Amino acid sequence: MRLSVAFAASLLLLSSAGPLLAQNATATATSAPATAEDPNRIVCHMSAAPTGTRLGKSRECHTQRQWDEMRQQEQQSVNDMQSSGLRNGVPGG
Repeated sequence: MRLSVAFAASLLLLSSAGPLLAQNATATATSAPATAEDPNRIVCHMSAAPTGTRLGKSRECHTQRQWDEMRQQEQQSVNDMQSSGLRNGVPGG
């Protein structure tokens, strides 16, 4: 149960802090000129290296629409975990 609470908390932190952290690490790669509002433009995010090393960074590229859908799914997952805890009388699980 502690693991699920920690997982939910980390998802919440990543989903809320991700855009702030990714502002410096976001690169756009397009084959045609695209505006910032275009949901089909390709956006690449650099992930942080694991703690204790400077190696291991990776780049993940998706369309803006896919990033938005993933963020929405993560938020829905956190909301579901929190509301299930309220229904069961046990916060977070």
